[in-house]
Order: sequence, then structure tokens, then C-alpha cells
Amino acid sequence: MKKTIIFLCCLILIVSAVPATVADASYNQVLETVGHYADIVLLVSLDDGSVIFDKNADMPTPPASLTKIVTATLVLQKCKNLDTVVTAPEYAIRLLDNTNSSNAAILPGEKMSVRNLLYCLLVKSANDAANILADYTAGSIDGFVAMMNAYVSGLGCKNTHFVNVHGLDADGQLTTANDMLKIVEAALKIPVFVQITSTLKYTVPKTNLSAKRVLTSTVSLMNKGIPDYYCPYATGIKTGSTAAAGRCVISKASKDGYSYLAVIMRAPFKDIDKDGVDENCAFIDCKNLFDWTFDNIKLSTVVQADQIVAEVPVKLSSRVDHVQLVPEKEIMALVPSGIDAGSVLVQVIKNSLPESINAPVKKGQEIGEARVLYAGTEIARFKLAANEDISRNTLLFAGSLIKSAASTFIFKLIAVVLVFAVAAYIGLVIYVNMRKRKRKRLKVLNYRDVQGK
Repeated sequence: MKKTIIFLCCLILIVSAVPATVADASYNQVLETVGHYADIVLLVSLDDGSVIFDKNADMPTPPASLTKIVTATLVLQKCKNLDTVVTAPEYAIRLLDNTNSSNAAILPGEKMSVRNLLYCLLVKSANDAANILADYTAGSIDGFVAMMNAYVSGLGCKNTHFVNVHGLDADGQLTTANDMLKIVEAALKIPVFVQITSTLKYTVPKTNLSAKRVLTSTVSLMNKGIPDYYCPYATGIKTGSTAAAGRCVISKASKDGYSYLAVIMRAPFKDIDKDGVDENCAFIDCKNLFDWTFDNIKLSTVVQADQIVAEVPVKLSSRVDHVQLVPEKEIMALVPSGIDAGSVLVQVIKNSLPESINAPVKKGQEIGEARVLYAGTEIARFKLAANEDISRNTLLFAGSLIKSAASTFIFKLIAVVLVFAVAAYIGLVIYVNMRKRKRKRLKVLNYRDVQGK
């Protein structure tokens, strides 16, 4: 009987052991004190993706010549040899007749390298260069427009659609500042794009039909010492201007180890200081926002690496019943000067923590997620990790396995079978013992009968 009980316990243990990824910061209230003119403003850190200013960043608006960023990006992706000479087709030039739009005065039949056409496109903002490059790259301008829409869709731009390659106002030609951010971030990964858009003046060599051309970037006004626009640490990427789009500029700036990207759209062109000269308010907004940000926003520690943020119950350990959670590393964020860890709120992300965790637990093991709030706005998000190793108690673990197994259908089925087996075995033992006793009594009776005879 003892052997039977040991066998059943071993069987139960064997069965039970069978398995049955930008934090956004926004200081929009500062816009009123800094002063701005544009309807759409977006200022983002290129270091960690933090959004410093965001005004109407999802408002659909005509992109003007910011369109040419997409045009240039696709050309650079598709054309491997930038020294290939392209002949300007007449229809690409004639499409711009009577538009009075920005151009490089390229003539039908004129031969120019892809590289020089890109300089015309991005430095001079030439619409004729846009049409010529599109026709060369895709075989037709319409085909290139289709490529543009497919490309921006692949970047995750949900509110952008193009009907031309240069940015002149047209029904359906729309984008947003947030979409332009995605587009520019992708373009800035291409070294040639960065080189061309950082060029303030470029000379196109003499061609078969024209003397050399000297191209001057309109963004250079921010680097020429003009007081209203002067921002010496800014590097222009692209400007744009149409009646519907207003004045637009996308620029990046680096100073003291910090880098930012500004997208300014729908800014006016007007005499704001009453000096009889109209000012490009997109440039003024860009300069003012860069100046304020470099003066006031600093990267600071907002959560210490050893700061206890939360606790989670621990099971299967005989030493502790909770594990403390700390940041996986020191958390830093862009915040106004003077702000430190004592000025922010650390909040655990809802539903990111388990109700409990089973030992063993390893120090540094990711268990949950938290965020940092400043003035009610999320400025950082980070993983929570265990701050110590916690070993597992073997007996508690074995008990949990048995308990877990006991709740499974297989275990219950086996238990029922075993109960019947044990009952049958016991019944059989009782039956055999009764037969033995009966035989023994019969033997005794038979023996007595024999003796009596």
C-alpha cells in the first residue's frame, strides 16, 4: 500500500511539470511671450525628438516649395549617378508658362547634370528644374507625382498629397507640419541633400545653351546679418511662398551641443515694424524660436537612476514579498533652465505593471513603464526595472506547480482516473482479502469435519 501512495505522488509531480517599443514636450504657452506671426509652428529637438513648440502642426495647408524636398529625395534615391547629363524636354518648360514662378531659366534642349539640376531645385527653388528631374527620373511628371505620394505614404504621412512636383498652388496639394517633419527627417539622412541645402551660393557651369548661372539661396538671409532675420547658427533647408501657403521655412540650428528643426508655415509677409519694408515673418518666427529655445531649454536629469518609482508583489520567494522598481537608467529631458527632478511628476503608465511577478527576478529586469510630466505635459517615457535579484524558493515553486496543474483539465481527468484506479485497487485488495479469509474459514471447517470423522 505504501508503494502505491508513493507512485501516485510521483505521478502528480510529473504531470504538473508538463507545460499545459518621442516623448513630447510642448511649451506652447511661451509662444505668446516670444511672439509669433505664423499660423503653423513646429519646433523639434533633433537630439531626442522632443517637441518644444507645436501650433496647428496637423492643420492641412499648401506646402509651396517645401514640396521640392520630396522631389529631391526621390531623385537622390533613384539616380545613382548624379553626373548624368539630362536634356531638358520642352513640355517640362512649357508647363510653367505664364505662372511667373521661380525658375532657373533653363531652356528646352539645354543639357545639365542631375547634380546641377538639384542645386537649381534646392538652392534657387527652380520649378523648371523640378519638372525636368521628375520627367527624367520617372519617365513622366505624372508618374513621378505618383511616386511622391507612394513615398510619403510609406513614411507614415497621413495628411499629405501632391498633384505637382514643384509646389505651386493646386487643388489637392496639401501637407501638414508633422508630415513635413517626417519628410525632412528622412531627407536629412542623405548626405548629398544636407550638402546642397546647406549651400548659400552655387555656380552652375556653362551649358550648351547658356552661360554659367550663380544661384543664391533665399535661406541665406538668416545668415547675412539682417537684424530681423539674423540667426548665425541656423542652416537653411528650404523656403516656400505662394498666395495660399503664405511664407514657409524649414531650418535646422545647432548651438552648444543642441540641435533643433523648425517648420514654420502660413506666415505673413508684411511691414511689422512700420519701416516701409515688408518682412518675411516665417524667418522672424524661426529666429525668435531658436533664440528662446537655446537660451531657455536645457537637457537636465529629471529622474535619478536609483529613484524608486513603484513596487510589485513577488511570489515564490521566502525572502521578500515585493520588488522595488527604478528607471532602467538615468532619465534626462529637455526642460526650462532651473528645472530638476524635484519639479516634475513621475507617473506609472496605466496597465503597464503586472499584478504580481514570480521569483526568480533579475536586477535590471524590465517590469513596467513610466512617464515624466512637466506642467501637465509628458516630456519623457522610460522602462521600469527591478532594483535587486530575488531568488526562488524551491518548495514554494513545487507547490505552485502542483496548484497550477491541479486547475488544468488534464490533471482533473488524470485525478478522476487515479481515484477510480485507487478505488478499484482498494476494492480488489478487499475482495482478495475476503476470498482469502473465506478460503481460510473453509479450510478450518474442512479440517474440523475431517477430524470429527
